[in-house]
Amino acid sequence: MAVPTLWAAVIFFVYSIPGGDLIYEDIWSFFRFDKFVHVGVFALWVVMLIIAFKKQGTNRYLKNNARIVAFFIALAYGGLLEYFQSKWFLERATDPFDFIANMVGAFAGLALFRLVYGKCSAY
Repeated sequence: MAVPTLWAAVIFFVYSIPGGDLIYEDIWSFFRFDKFVHVGVFALWVVMLIIAFKKQGTNRYLKNNARIVAFFIALAYGGLLEYFQSKWFLERATDPFDFIANMVGAFAGLALFRLVYGKCSAY
């Protein structure tokens, strides 16, 4: 669990960058680089969480339901970060398109895990 926890901290750090240091654009920014970063970061995190949950041996439910638990943890974390961005971090605002990108990333993480580990008996 150390790697996914560290990755969650990296995500938190990136979310906390003051808004004045970022470039804001119009509604078409959903298709810009920023959103692809959200997708990639959350996709990797979901894969890390699934692997960590599958490897742990103490919680059978978590091991057997690693994919769905990882997906919903990523959704909750992405949503909370977007909500609190306007409350905790300087010059930042909640962006629903960032949350959508986080959701797409969580789905992409599930697909990536299946693509890489789908036929692996260990997972």
